[in-house]
Amino acid sequence: MDKKAVKETQERPQSSGRTLVNIDLYLKNGIHIGTKYKNGPMRKFVFKSRSDKINVMDVQGIDKRIKMSVDFISKYEPQDIVFISRKKYALPGVKILEQALGYKSKLNRFIPGTFTNPESEHFIEPKLVFIADPNVDRQAIVESTKANIPVIALCTTSSNTRNVDFIIPYNNKGRKSVALYFWILIRELELKNGIIKSDKDFAYTIDDLVYNSENGEKEVDEENVVSRKRVRKVSSKAPARKPTTTRRPTDAPRRPYTRRAPITTPVTPAATPQAAEADTKTETPKVEEKA
Repeated sequence: MDKKAVKETQERPQSSGRTLVNIDLYLKNGIHIGTKYKNGPMRKFVFKSRSDKINVMDVQGIDKRIKMSVDFISKYEPQDIVFISRKKYALPGVKILEQALGYKSKLNRFIPGTFTNPESEHFIEPKLVFIADPNVDRQAIVESTKANIPVIALCTTSSNTRNVDFIIPYNNKGRKSVALYFWILIRELELKNGIIKSDKDFAYTIDDLVYNSENGEKEVDEENVVSRKRVRKVSSKAPARKPTTTRRPTDAPRRPYTRRAPITTPVTPAATPQAAEADTKTETPKVEEKA
């Protein structure tokens, strides 16, 4: 399929613009696929749970939130917004936003103090922060909250949405799904800013924004790294550990129970203060002297 045919399949529907792209394109790129877990605030976006316990989000609801996020971002100047992503799947889209439209970005590791320490060389004061994965870039959300900066984020069903001001329910773990969101965002921002007049003038395809590693490495799901480290793998060939404490065999005879007599010590009357005081008060009999 040539590039022109790919663009035609990626255009928005002709019927009064119900969705930003065709529903089939949403489903093909898996923007609605969540995880096996669902966080409290994300429950309202879950459409159903599959037989394999994977939670699926509502596509129409996702499209609505994408439209709202585009309108929200377009109200700010490009230099006032920072796109933050430690995950590599968002790198192509963020770089195009930075180079073509003038938005700021903080990629890879977020340096602590970027929003809160004016003496740091990395210090900036944005008016809006975009987070590609709130479970990975928690430090940026914490500092945005301290600096009273609104946060907008792509959130899957298991994402930690605490201190996220605007939630975009989305599959932020898929390479193609993340590329599709940034493809839509860049196209809609160019339309709003008058850079292009129609969808046909858009120069990028979704494949242009898909992250491709030269070494073939895959994205690491960093939110599960800690849990994987805590799991201890035991080899089936390893001998079972012997108990450290010796226990009495179950067939050993029990010793008969004998009740011990209480230990009592006899106390003489003079040994107590009361008895000593009573001895001093007793009168000694008088002995008459004989003449």
